[in-house]
Amino acid sequence: MLSKISTLILGVLFEKERNPYEITKMLNNLNLRKWFNIADSTVYATINTLKRQGLIKGETIKEGNFPEKTIYSITAEGEFELNNTISNYLEENDPDGSKFDIALILLHHLSKDEVLQKLKIKLENLESSTYEIKTQIINLERERTIAFTGLLLLKHRLYMAETEIRTIKEIIREFNIKEEIKGPSVFDVSLV
Repeated sequence: MLSKISTLILGVLFEKERNPYEITKMLNNLNLRKWFNIADSTVYATINTLKRQGLIKGETIKEGNFPEKTIYSITAEGEFELNNTISNYLEENDPDGSKFDIALILLHHLSKDEVLQKLKIKLENLESSTYEIKTQIINLERERTIAFTGLLLLKHRLYMAETEIRTIKEIIREFNIKEEIKGPSVFDVSLV
């Protein structure tokens, strides 16, 4: 499975061939730094790693009097890894939610049926988890064997899971209404 930044870069390159500067500018325009740490140097290093792994390829071009630049595009293997990672991110339990957010940005890479299947699995897992947390809270409150702060932590986890359940149910409702999940890309800079 790919890292979060690798997944985003492959998602960007799936939409359109770009150079590293364009990718960093696009990620900046999306304000991604607000929800996970990403430096421009990380973008450049990740592009080099993806190239070494054969997930992207680069072509050096020269336009007029400007310096040469390398334009990158995703390979077939890169597309496969991207789809696999998005699918895993949808289903995975991610404590900070950023992988799920990335999967939401890139949902249009998967079929509607696959998205619904993965979301339903995640929903079942979250509902099971919330039941376990609620049971744990009830037992600990009854026995009075947990510190107040420990109880707060459990309740916080419960509230986060319940919020994610509501979000997933809303996404499933929206998907059941839509014919397809294609549309304008979040990476279309004109939309940002």
